[in-house]
Formats: sequence, C-alpha cells, structure tokens
Amino acid sequence: MISNAIPIAIALCTAGPGHPWAEIQQATPPPAVLTTPVPTDPWPAWPLPPIHRGNPRGYTTGIDLTVSIAGDGSLGPLVDGGGGTLTVGLVNRDPFCVADLRGLETRHNAADFKLLGPDDAAERQLVFEVPSRPLAALKVRATWPVIAFSSRIDEPVASTIAWPRQWDPEVMPYLEPSAFIESRSPMFGEFVTRVTEGRLRKTPVYLAAKDLVRRTIIEFRSISGSTMVSEEAGFVRGYRVRGATVATEELVGTPADLTCACIAVLRAAGIPARPVIGMDHGRDRKDGSKLPRGRTSMCVWAEFHLPGAGWVPFDPWQMRGQGLPRKDVRNKWRWFGSIDDMNRRIPLGYDFAPYAFGVTPDWPAGWSWRVNSRSFAPGQVTNVISPIMVSHGPVRP
Repeated sequence: MISNAIPIAIALCTAGPGHPWAEIQQATPPPAVLTTPVPTDPWPAWPLPPIHRGNPRGYTTGIDLTVSIAGDGSLGPLVDGGGGTLTVGLVNRDPFCVADLRGLETRHNAADFKLLGPDDAAERQLVFEVPSRPLAALKVRATWPVIAFSSRIDEPVASTIAWPRQWDPEVMPYLEPSAFIESRSPMFGEFVTRVTEGRLRKTPVYLAAKDLVRRTIIEFRSISGSTMVSEEAGFVRGYRVRGATVATEELVGTPADLTCACIAVLRAAGIPARPVIGMDHGRDRKDGSKLPRGRTSMCVWAEFHLPGAGWVPFDPWQMRGQGLPRKDVRNKWRWFGSIDDMNRRIPLGYDFAPYAFGVTPDWPAGWSWRVNSRSFAPGQVTNVISPIMVSHGPVRP
C-alpha cells in the first residue's frame, strides 16, 4: 500500500492555506526571557509557563469492564483455570489531570489487584490477577478521585520557543511509531518536507506544530462523528480506529483516525506527540463541543511537547470546521493549547493498545487481558466498557 500512499501524500503537500513558512519565520518575534516559575496550586505535575492550568474541578472517575465469551456460551468458560491478568491504564500525573490513587476502590471477580509504577509516575497500571479457577467472565469496576484543569497557553511566548538540541529522555518514546500511528511511513515524512518548504527547524516548535496540525486536518475529505463502537446504552466496545496510514491513504476516518494522523505527522517532523484516550463529562455543557451533552462519553484528543514547558493539548476533531484555511498561526485558536473544556475531561492512557502484552480487544480502549489456559479467535470474545465520571464541582487549592 506504500506505493499508492506516496503519490497521495505528494499531492496533499502541494496544496494548503496561506501563511507560507517563509512568512511565519519572518514574523516570528525574538525569543522571550523565561523566568523560573512558581507553582500556582498545590497539586503535582503542574506545567511550566507559557502553559498554564486553572479552574480545577473534582470528579470520581473510573470504568466498568466486562470480558465474556460471545455467542451461546458453547465455547465454555472464558477462563479454564490457568489464571492470567487484566490490565487497565491509569493516568496518574498529567498536567491537566491529577489522580489520587489512595482513594482507589475496586469491585471484581479476580483474585487480587496491584498498582504498578512509582507513586509519582505519569501513568500507572492497575493489574487484576485472574484466579486459577473456571470463570464465565472477567468483571471489573474501579473508581478513584481526580482533579481536572482547564488549559491556557500564552501564544506570544510559546511562539518564540526554539527547537531543543535534544529532547528530554522522558518524551523521546513519543517520537517513535506506535500502534495505529505509523509515523515512519514515507507519506508522513514527504508531507512534512513539502509543507514546511525546508524551514522546519528555522520555525519555532509551537508554530510548526500548529501549522502541521492545521494542514493535516484540512486534507481529510470526511470525518465520521462516531468514534466509539456502541454495544448498548451506556456501554461501548472501544475506539473505532484503523490508524494513521489507512486513514491518510483514503482521506476519510473517525476522530480517532484523524488524531492518529496528526500525531504521525508531528512525530515525522521530530516533535514528540501522543494520543490521549479518556472520557468527557457532558452534563451542563454550554461550550459548543461536538461531544454528547447530558452524559459521560469516551473520547480522544492529542498532546505535543513544548520544550522546557510541557504538553500542549489539542483536539483535531473539534478544530475541524473552524475555518482553519483562513486562520493565522500567530493568533489564538479554539481547541488548540487554550481549552476551557479540559477540566471536563479525564485521561485514561496514552496508547490505544498498551503494555505490549496480552490481548488487545477488537476495538481497543486502553486496556489488555491475558489468560494462561487458552487463546481465542477474533469475534469469540465480547468486551463492554462503561465510563464513570461523577462531578463534585469546582475545587479550591
């Protein structure tokens, strides 16, 4: 499929909106002097200027998850008695979300559970040990307290930050390809080369990322509004995602596919970027979001790393249809960097298919499972997941 993809990528790169990279470079102000910041709140993982967070809101968040045999049950129990694991990702310390896993509560039919990773790690793993006895299904419910923040970025200062000589080792993994984000495909490198007109490293990172995301979004002909595969009221199977390469070849996809494509382009440009899979609190919504109102839903967005500051959030699907071809990258954009809605979102993980072990469901949702006694063909197992997000309203430091 690469042979078909390359001509498409070349065609995409020759078109685009105004503000060529030469103009962006000429209009860039001189570097700002960044001072050592002082924390503005008592919670950990606060970002550094020019990224700021505020408007904290408290939630009890979590998931209900069931894995069972599909069909009439003629295959016998899901677990024959050999044991195994069910692993769920938990974002522990994100710049815009801080979890308190001391308040973790679980209900499950597994023998025991454990939390992996240091207490202050950005992401931890909740591992349920499957008992060595026959089970018809694996059932898990986990909840924990969370504080979520809105995001704001100082655009003039962010637009002066130069490329680092070397990225922080902690963000280096987000330069590499991952499941559904095939950033080393030739189409993405070709796209970056032609869009940036040879001026990528002469343009500040923030402006480079902004224009590359914009250009990626406007090339897609159609984006379906359905990100999740529904099972029944309040339950989903997982994310409807085929990945960056397939979606870019066809120029159609879901919000998750569009997010993967934007991340693949940023990684191909040498900018660390990652998907964020999580949930959204849709009750009392008044912000014009495309996500459902009146209920909690699962969603996906993205982040890229700004040197010396932290992760910048953006939502490609929400940005679509906002007049991007006419926008100036030096101005503030909705859903890019400054997002009031971030304090209604809770991240669960940074990978659709995590941990590189076990079985990822047919529709990935940031968790995996393994049983030691048997294997299953596609379609033989049904999984349903329901997001939990109970708002406790604004909180004070």
